[in-house]
Amino acid sequence: MPLTTEHRQLIDSHLADAEAISAVIFGFCWSDSVLASAANINLNTAETLDQAAHRHGQGWNPAWLTNAGFTAYDAHGTEIAPTAAIAGPMNWAPAVRTFRLDDKVADTATGHGLRRRVAAEIAVLALWQQAVASRDIELERPAVLNPNTRGARFRDFLIYFLQRRLPDGWQVRHEVPLTHIRGLHMRRDVGRRKSDILIIDEGDRLIAALSSKWSWRSDRGTEAAQMVPLTRYRPDVPYALATAEFPRAGQVAQESVEDRTYHLCPGWVGAWTLVNELPAGASPADRWPDLESLRQEGSTRAEAMTLNGLDRLVEDLRNSGDIL
Repeated sequence: MPLTTEHRQLIDSHLADAEAISAVIFGFCWSDSVLASAANINLNTAETLDQAAHRHGQGWNPAWLTNAGFTAYDAHGTEIAPTAAIAGPMNWAPAVRTFRLDDKVADTATGHGLRRRVAAEIAVLALWQQAVASRDIELERPAVLNPNTRGARFRDFLIYFLQRRLPDGWQVRHEVPLTHIRGLHMRRDVGRRKSDILIIDEGDRLIAALSSKWSWRSDRGTEAAQMVPLTRYRPDVPYALATAEFPRAGQVAQESVEDRTYHLCPGWVGAWTLVNELPAGASPADRWPDLESLRQEGSTRAEAMTLNGLDRLVEDLRNSGDIL
């Protein structure tokens, strides 16, 4: 599905705000997790959210959601401030819709695997919600997206964002036949393959080739088929990767065959990684008493993982245009 006017307007409104761009693309591309209901824990009468979360052994801190703008209500519909009026299941407003981030932990998981997945999903949701709420960004998230639709939408968002951020006269082209690239144009072994994304400056110089992969595990064979002739016949052209991978983000940064890799939301991946690493029985509230402490440590972890964002991608491409 091509980008709508709403999609383009949201990108245009936040071009210089890296986290806002992450939030917009992330919100339109991720599907709901079936484990979102795990955020609605059971309360005892006169019990605080923190006490209930600790009693249930949760790996997430309710303060992350309240800091992001969610409000908790007990089974009687009374706001939990600071304790529940009656015992029973609670709920959140707006409704908690976590993102399905980790394909390595099944929906039917139990024990610490379930604890880790739920906690990390809630952490990322809180960071995303804070990002959109603080900027008054309104968007309608899809409930379910076909994997192919998600990948195509991510690519289209990426192309539009880059076209708007790069200098006037530059081109961001998609699915260019490899035989249309100088150096590959008369090679017998290139065949009918096409590039993913090509960046061309105002002087018609090929600046870089870019692969967009929402998930790093998908379509690696096709990508390799693109890279082989390009790296063989045009070794002067850097080949980069943009992705939204979560569980394999560290591998992407360290093991990807591309020259450079860039992530849609590196700080959120850092936070997701940290929450996943929290030992069983450890208190998330003691480690990260509020959402800001989690956000800051997540950014630090992303730097340690050498995860660069889309803002860095724009900077690197711009700088490439100055190289003779």
